[in-house]
Amino acid sequence: MDLRTIFNSFGAREDYRQIIEEFNDFIKLYEMALLELQSDIEIIELEWQTRYEYSPFEHIKTRMKTPQSLQKKIERKGVPFTIEGIRDNIFDIVGLRIVTSFEDDVYKIYELLKGRNDLKIKRVKDYIKNPKPSGYKSLHLIVETELILSEGIRWVPAEIQIRTLAMDFFASTEHKLQYKYNTKELSQEMKDELFEVAQASSQLDEKMTKVRNTILID
Repeated sequence: MDLRTIFNSFGAREDYRQIIEEFNDFIKLYEMALLELQSDIEIIELEWQTRYEYSPFEHIKTRMKTPQSLQKKIERKGVPFTIEGIRDNIFDIVGLRIVTSFEDDVYKIYELLKGRNDLKIKRVKDYIKNPKPSGYKSLHLIVETELILSEGIRWVPAEIQIRTLAMDFFASTEHKLQYKYNTKELSQEMKDELFEVAQASSQLDEKMTKVRNTILID
């Protein structure tokens, strides 16, 4: 991520070049942390496949906030545009999404993550047990991942989202609709329609879990 775009939008002058370089070095930590986090998750998946001969992971996706997205969050939260301000107030510069087949696998993965020494879970938002008004469901974790550098160990924050395929379908569709309408506020009719889709997705998750459990019992 190149922070020059953000820095210029805040009226930075050319003589602030050193500060820009410091910000870019700061962001590099997040890029390295995301690589480390992705590697850790892939190892967990491989170990699970070796031990249980199946994987609860459907797919994994990583992302890093764009300069524009980071700028909007800085402005929305009123965060000082400094390394300290961003480090102390914004914890989702990088993120990783894990998509599973079944809802109970979401919590199995969560328990695995809790048991790791190279990962600290700092905050949990369970939108599966407590869905958003729109019907959105997902388990959100703010974590710190261990990054071993030549000058020592650094703990870098990141967001992990864990959800089922059905939850991911709804979340992706809802997000695309928001951008298509280019508004933060959909009509009530559209909200009701989306909520019905969310309910149908939840029912699909429940039915698939019942089928899986029946097969395992037999």
